[in-house]
Amino acid sequence: MKKIFKLFILFFLIIPQICFAQSVSLIRDTEIENVLNSYAQKIFKSAHLDPKNARVLIINDDSFNAFVAGGQTIFVHSGLITQSTHVDDLIFVLSHETGHIVGGHVTRGIGALEQANATALISTILGGLVAVAGRPDAGVAVMMGGNSSAAGLYTSYRQTEESAADRIAADIMQKTGYSMQGFQNTMKLIKRQDRLTPYGDLDYLRTHPLTQNRVSALSRFLKNKKPLTQDIRFDLIKAKLIGFLYPPQQTFDVFKNQNTLPAFYARAIAHYRNRNLSQSLTLIDQLIKAKPDYPYFHELKAQFLFETGQIEPAIHSYKKALQFISNAPLIRLSLAQALLETGSQKNAFKAITELKNILSREEQIPFAWQLLATAYDRTNQPHLIPYAMAELYLAQKNIKNAQKMAQKALTTLSKESPEYIRAQDILSLSIPKKKQF
Repeated sequence: MKKIFKLFILFFLIIPQICFAQSVSLIRDTEIENVLNSYAQKIFKSAHLDPKNARVLIINDDSFNAFVAGGQTIFVHSGLITQSTHVDDLIFVLSHETGHIVGGHVTRGIGALEQANATALISTILGGLVAVAGRPDAGVAVMMGGNSSAAGLYTSYRQTEESAADRIAADIMQKTGYSMQGFQNTMKLIKRQDRLTPYGDLDYLRTHPLTQNRVSALSRFLKNKKPLTQDIRFDLIKAKLIGFLYPPQQTFDVFKNQNTLPAFYARAIAHYRNRNLSQSLTLIDQLIKAKPDYPYFHELKAQFLFETGQIEPAIHSYKKALQFISNAPLIRLSLAQALLETGSQKNAFKAITELKNILSREEQIPFAWQLLATAYDRTNQPHLIPYAMAELYLAQKNIKNAQKMAQKALTTLSKESPEYIRAQDILSLSIPKKKQF
């Protein structure tokens, strides 16, 4: 019986890649998202996809991984960035995931999974009937054989998809001018991880082809190697993530004896996390002096000032950042929060302007609606608070409470206002049934 449970565990470990955990920790950062999205747009264009639909989101997870889960959004683990040695490594993985989008693999994969589950279910039922008939050993054999076939069916399908995505990625790398050494670097890292993975004789349960087989399949793309790409944008976002995610001493060790902008960036963050604000600000000011028009150095300075209670200087630095990048909802959100922290009604009105600017571009930011409700309270506009709260609940996917607040908003809002019409729209939404997995 233990063997049955072991096999079921191996089989159903496959499922989370499609029905991935609903509670993941996302890293929202304007600089990192903009850099990754710029790469994805270039890749999408080469793959004959609409670059406007390219979006990359970062999951706070130190493993070397990325995936697509339907649609055209690529989810990247933070470990993919921090462990990539060059931008070409990252570009290959993004191109590989784009290959899955081009091939429609997620939708097809769900079909393959359903077929595999059906095979496993039928085998389990038949095995149970045999066992009940007085042949428990034979029943176990039927169940094990059927579930083994189901696992093999699904993983074989997945390996075919992964190989197809590799080929598409290699083509994209050639078109975009990145080096296939990025593919080799990625395979070396995966191969090191393979040594730690206890597959043993169960290689057919892998969802990816064996690493050496992947390298062999793309050997023709590796003959004329282009040099690795130098990209300061990648180096900066990698340094930023290391600074915030690694223990400070580890960050100092990684960038020891390096006098580059990325090294200063990472060390500035590490010093701040070590509660050495003075040294941190000294490094940030050096970064700003080196690249005065780079908005994210000003943003980082503003963040550290705000978090240490220096609100007015923080506001100045946030505004400075926005001079160089106007379309930055998350930076505007931080500015709005700082404006509200001053306690000034005049600044609260300014915060409303910033928040409306943000929400006109990206409605699904719960914290922005929360700040807007606060700003309405600070500016003596209580009739607008229920509407803002309705939008807050809606952004949190809590339709029931959103409709309660929308109903209340209809009693306080002018019937000619856009907020009144929007509240009616919220009331007309249907509450989705909970999915059963």
